[in-house]
Amino acid sequence: MPPPTIAPSMHMVSIHRKGIDANKIQGFVLASSEELVVLQYVYDFNLDGLMVLSRSDISEIRETKTDKFQARLLKHEGLLENVPFARPFEVQSWRSIVKQLSRNYPLLILECERGSEPAFVIGRLLKTTSAAAYVQHFTGIGRWLEEPVRVAYKDITSLQVGSNYLNVYQRHFERNAL
Repeated sequence: MPPPTIAPSMHMVSIHRKGIDANKIQGFVLASSEELVVLQYVYDFNLDGLMVLSRSDISEIRETKTDKFQARLLKHEGLLENVPFARPFEVQSWRSIVKQLSRNYPLLILECERGSEPAFVIGRLLKTTSAAAYVQHFTGIGRWLEEPVRVAYKDITSLQVGSNYLNVYQRHFERNAL
């Protein structure tokens, strides 16, 4: 079955990825292509950075009554004006979006959630090639690994930048000049 039609919208939606994530992902679709979907991710009424998903992993996308109501709450809180609806995104490929977002966000998360051994890579982009991104990964205790981690584009299911999680680590690294 082909992935559902996905177009940029000022409506908050819920996205399901059957077989990858039991939880729905809530956000605003900012851009899409045949391969990728860029979202302003919303978590617990917070705009929690940008999330890019593989379109082929999306099994359902819809605007629920809850999404409509919560979008109104976000508007009343003054948060909708912070959603980058007009920003252009380079959604031709994983390589193009990874390169674009890493220019504006020092840290990123790449997830490879398919298969028996999911991968979670957090760090800064070192380089891209035609087949993979190379990331200087750091551990949960903020220690940088010496060897870069290679993440093949074909395995990526999710990219995140600008989230509270990443921003807290970024401030830690800035305070400690790492």
